[in-house]
Amino acid sequence: METIADVIYTGPWWRNKGLRTLNLFIIFVELASAINGYDSSVLNGLQILPEFKKHFNSPDGSTLGFMSASQNFGGLVMLPIAPYISDGFGRNRALTLGCFTIIGGVILQALATTVGHFIASRCIVGVGICLIQNAAPVLIAELAYPTQRGTLTALYNTMWYFGSIISAWVCYATLRTLPGSIWEWRIPCLLQAAPALLVGIIVLFMPNSPRWLVAKGRDAEAIAILSKYHANGRERDPLVYFTYGQIREALAIEREINQTTSYLTLFKTPGNLRRMRIVFALGFFSQWSGNGLISFYLDPVLENVGVTVPSTRALINGGIQIWCLFVAVSTRGPSGGENRSTSTLFDVQRRNGRRLCLLDVDDRVMDNKAESTGGERVDCIDADLLPGV
Repeated sequence: METIADVIYTGPWWRNKGLRTLNLFIIFVELASAINGYDSSVLNGLQILPEFKKHFNSPDGSTLGFMSASQNFGGLVMLPIAPYISDGFGRNRALTLGCFTIIGGVILQALATTVGHFIASRCIVGVGICLIQNAAPVLIAELAYPTQRGTLTALYNTMWYFGSIISAWVCYATLRTLPGSIWEWRIPCLLQAAPALLVGIIVLFMPNSPRWLVAKGRDAEAIAILSKYHANGRERDPLVYFTYGQIREALAIEREINQTTSYLTLFKTPGNLRRMRIVFALGFFSQWSGNGLISFYLDPVLENVGVTVPSTRALINGGIQIWCLFVAVSTRGPSGGENRSTSTLFDVQRRNGRRLCLLDVDDRVMDNKAESTGGERVDCIDADLLPGV
């Protein structure tokens, strides 16, 4: 029986015209993760900027918490709707809609005059982020060449840190070059619209997902896309019909399963219950591990340990994002030579490393303060509050 290994292209992808064009398109889709990384990290950088604090009367406590969480509020509203938009209108249109929603949100965010205005604009951005996060990874998986699918999908989340790095260093740049100007914090907000505009336009000219096209009864278009990008225009290439046959078979199985199952099936058997416990535990504890302290409240943490110079805090923020990108690339998952358990354990150790670094900063600053004042050494950070930063 013929397998995919018998019909696959094994040469370098950059020497294959169809794969070069396809991968160029996919790179732009990967930027959707960078857009999310920029938005999720920009508030961390904005908190460091004196003009942002002045404009919003130094938000803290519950106000700062609402400002940080508002993006997720918008995402939660869109979460149950986004899959239907992606399946109904296509991954490309859902991605474009999400990008232009983000553009509208960041413009309102940059023009915000009150905390409420800022929170509302962040909610709109969250709606757009949810849309692109739902559509982009699916589009990558359904368009990618079979031998590259694992790497490209694994690198999607890695691109998050490219966005966070740009966000951190843009905030540092405006801090140094625009002191005393309201544009010190508005420029980092507005720059988020640039990649969203680029991705939103490019995906309109990209090929649609072959799987989505087959699901909509547009088989001829799906075959044309597979032949153009996977087989350099050879419509009778064995890989084209092998992939097309797999898609049709998968959709048939999916339709059959949907007739006899529902979401309640996930909780009906001991095996499924165990799987769902693992899924919920991974999602919950990855966010409950203390990483949110660094991801959303780095500025007050650094102030508490005695790092009082804004430019120094901005440098630390930028350095952390670069370190995270290095770790993400080196442990990008099974396709990178690591199994999932090893990658997860490595991630735990990486977070422990960040925790130790932060505690070391606290230790050194407090020792210096005690020596200079002749007073008693008092820790600003309790290690028990940083279970896995």
